[in-house]
Amino acid sequence: MNKGGVKKRFRDMKLTGKMVVIYLLAGLVPVMIILGITYMEMKKILWARETTILESYVSQTTDSMDNELEIYNNLSKYISYNQSIAKILSADQSAYQNYEQFSTVIDPLLASIMYFHEDVNQVTIYTDASDVKHGSTVAPLKDLADGTHAYDDLDNNIHWHIDLESRTAFSVSRMAMLEQKGAKGVLYVGVDYDSVFQPFYTETMFDNYGLIIEDEYGHMIFNKNTFADEQSAYELDVDKFDVLREMDNSGYQFIDKTSKATGWNICVYKPNKLIISSVRPILIIAVVALLVSMLACILCIHMVSEFITKRIKNLQKTMKATETGNLGMVIGNDSTDEIGDLINGYNSMSKRLDETVNEVYQSKIKEKEYEMRALQAQINPHFLYNSLSMINWKALEAEQEDISRITLSLSTFYRTALNKGKNILLVKDEIANIKSYLDIQLAMHDNSFDVVYDIDDSILKYETLNLILQPLLENAIGHGIDVKTDGRGEIRIEGKENGDFLDFTVSDNGVGMTKAQAALILSKSSNGYGVSNVNERIKLYYGEEYAVKIESTPGAGTKVMLHFPKRVEN
Repeated sequence: MNKGGVKKRFRDMKLTGKMVVIYLLAGLVPVMIILGITYMEMKKILWARETTILESYVSQTTDSMDNELEIYNNLSKYISYNQSIAKILSADQSAYQNYEQFSTVIDPLLASIMYFHEDVNQVTIYTDASDVKHGSTVAPLKDLADGTHAYDDLDNNIHWHIDLESRTAFSVSRMAMLEQKGAKGVLYVGVDYDSVFQPFYTETMFDNYGLIIEDEYGHMIFNKNTFADEQSAYELDVDKFDVLREMDNSGYQFIDKTSKATGWNICVYKPNKLIISSVRPILIIAVVALLVSMLACILCIHMVSEFITKRIKNLQKTMKATETGNLGMVIGNDSTDEIGDLINGYNSMSKRLDETVNEVYQSKIKEKEYEMRALQAQINPHFLYNSLSMINWKALEAEQEDISRITLSLSTFYRTALNKGKNILLVKDEIANIKSYLDIQLAMHDNSFDVVYDIDDSILKYETLNLILQPLLENAIGHGIDVKTDGRGEIRIEGKENGDFLDFTVSDNGVGMTKAQAALILSKSSNGYGVSNVNERIKLYYGEEYAVKIESTPGAGTKVMLHFPKRVEN
């Protein structure tokens, strides 16, 4: 929108709206800027705090795990450097002597270790000095599985491994003292899986984070998250974890730490959205406070502007009512200021306008009455009735019943049409008028179309303008039935009571018409005394809102509808 358009919209805006806009620009915009800056600073503070919390958590839990594993490492070193064990395993003895030494020295020693350390569930020495397995404490070196913990793959350090399928944690290391005596040995210490990772199961003061531990080969050995059900989509599997951790804009905060005891990588991750969500309640409170302040200020401005513009709005409302046809309305006024002078001028103009419109309206009604009476006066009623009566008797004498019936219908038609020079008659007489008219038309058309009447008896007692249905039927026959080329024509007349109103419908299954043709039929420019005259008479007598309505579809037919208030004969 260009500058001129904005200026015009502001100029055309109501006074209350202008005051609100000025207040928003002068007062609330700076407040919103300050609120935005505060929000950004709070985000930075929260981000730093959350990062510190996560780093502290990772550091503490990793150190706690390392401390626990260091205990197991010390046990491994104690066994590896135990001279008694090395002496027994390296001695050249018989199988019986080995069994006795294993049972009396090694078994009690290893059993005592597992007794005092309940988390240790297996201690086994694999050695090439024995070809026979002795319980779970001594086994041949060849029984060690191939892979990362086979003898040739090990060095003098203690190596920790995790078997996820069996949920087992264990360490393997060469037995240095045994090697000094010329033998080979590997110490296997099995520890409960959950005990190793116990520090990471501990409840924390924060939630909605995930934790993944990978060994030195990049294999995931532990996975945990505290996401709520509605936030479970934030959980990462190992593949997505490895991909996102290498991205700059991953949408996650990753905090890593390497275990000194094992070389494992411990990583905590948390979605950025959930980190920032902590500040949202504060932002919501600030926004709500801002909105309440805005509402209170707008209310105050509205009250002040209402006090100032109340009389102007009252004048505006009355003028709009005058535009819709409510003439003669005046506004009470006892002030002598500029607005008071404006109201007095409007009151004077409204009175003069009402008087002028009433004069024109009454003259139009009288004009239509004169037209109707002039039409009726063209016919001498007495001469017409006497002539039709004579024709009827002659027809009966000649046994011409069809001529007699048509003559009676013609007599009824003119009697109800002329209506003794009156414009008002009962609905039952208007129905009698159209029935006689249609009887004549059926005779003229050799009964080539059908007529259906659906008239409620309850409406026959009400008053109506005369000759409002016959022109509609004439239009239906002339523009619908007569030009229909296929099928049998049908005209349907309905009269219903609708609350405080009467509804009449004349419909045909003729050729129909376009919207432009329908509009022309209702216009004053159409030829003859027809539908347009009915439309004008009804609007003058009942009001503009009761105009004739036409619905038509080319090739399907036409429906003409009348709707006006019920009136009972005085």
